[in-house]
Amino acid sequence: MCLHLPLVLLLLFCCLITSLPLLFSCPPGCCCPRPGVLILCESLGLHVLPRSVPLTTSALSVARNHLCNIDNVLRRYSSLQELSLGHNRLERFPRGLPASLESLQLQENRITFITAGDLRNLRNLTRLDLEDNRIRAIQPGALLSLMRLRMLSLKGNQLSSLPSHLPGSLMHLDVSANCISTLDLPSLAVLVNLQVLKINSNCLRSVPEHAFDGLTRLHSLELANNLWVCECNIMYLYRWLLMDRLRMATDLVCTAPLHLAHKLLLTLSVVAICPKILMPSEKLVSFNTSKVMLGNSSKESPNPTSDTNRNVRTSCRTSLVNLNAKLPSSVNHTVSRSHQESNQSSLDGLSYEQCLLLNATYLVPQTTQTPHIPTPGEDPGCRNNTNSIQKGFLSTSVPIFFTSEAGVQVEATPRTLTQTSDPALVSLLSVLCVLTGLLLVIVILVLRSLLWRIQSVAPLQSTVSSQRNS
Repeated sequence: MCLHLPLVLLLLFCCLITSLPLLFSCPPGCCCPRPGVLILCESLGLHVLPRSVPLTTSALSVARNHLCNIDNVLRRYSSLQELSLGHNRLERFPRGLPASLESLQLQENRITFITAGDLRNLRNLTRLDLEDNRIRAIQPGALLSLMRLRMLSLKGNQLSSLPSHLPGSLMHLDVSANCISTLDLPSLAVLVNLQVLKINSNCLRSVPEHAFDGLTRLHSLELANNLWVCECNIMYLYRWLLMDRLRMATDLVCTAPLHLAHKLLLTLSVVAICPKILMPSEKLVSFNTSKVMLGNSSKESPNPTSDTNRNVRTSCRTSLVNLNAKLPSSVNHTVSRSHQESNQSSLDGLSYEQCLLLNATYLVPQTTQTPHIPTPGEDPGCRNNTNSIQKGFLSTSVPIFFTSEAGVQVEATPRTLTQTSDPALVSLLSVLCVLTGLLLVIVILVLRSLLWRIQSVAPLQSTVSSQRNS
């Protein structure tokens, strides 16, 4: 029994050692700067998710493939924090995603609707990118469960209004390049933490009173390329921008009335925008008389701009195309770099072009992979991660920077991709340490027993030889 126990422990240790390559293997054709933690399977023409993706993966990118449906495929990846599914063929929001997700990128797919059930279990989500889809409607309250959401991008969709019941934790909201014609005051009132708001390239004609009064932390606002009507209804926005907010939106161009078309809003005077404010011939009337007149006018004549607002959604994109061809070039806005870096996900820019830098950063030995023929423009260093490590390059002292698509320089640091933060890895390493200690003890005991036997046999042989000589 005592002899069998060391053999059993030794067998268990060998099984664990042989299973380590399976736990941290890299799927064929993928790029793995950190096997078992960071997996990049981009531009491989995949129709299904690779089966050999380790369950310990923290960040996974399967962007630029042909995925159509991944419902419930990733449910068992309980350690997954960042997922990139951009540039695929998903026609609806994926279901069955792990609740551990913090960053989800779904840009350039074919999603048309967002329901409350799609986001119900993603309460840890801090970043959601739905840019350049076909979203026409978001169910009211669908985003309300995302109480930790800080960055939401709905750029380049088909929304006609702001989503209702947005989470108050939002700090960055991008709804540019949609067909939004009006701003909903209740939707904006809850965004008390909002710092960056982008509503450019929409169909806004004016801004309602007190629309931005509750956004006390707002430091970047983009409103260019809208259908601004420079009349009395735009006076709130005009005064709001003049109150030390010129750096936010200085390039608002009028499209109407005709005599103010193509002119910058902030270069106009109050009289030019709303002449009746300072007309000397206009006499004041009493409160009662004005009240009766307003009541009669509201019953007899409809709003003169109601017909225009009713048709503006259908002609939005055509008007914007014609307007951009006539208007002068807009002034560039500089958004705070520190804020963009705080929202930067570790999967941003981590394509095959950056894989070489990441491999040199982490200096992790790679497993043997199946040879993969790179696509045109793909970095050949991604085929074999071990060959791309430069000698003498110390990643612990020199940070790596790369430029994202937005032109912002981002530092590639292992923010959430540390192996020590994974409970499964910590427990596995602790078990290996214990088994290694037991194996050493067993080896010492075996060597000691062998030495004891040799010492006990040697005197016996010396006594036998002395008896024969006598």
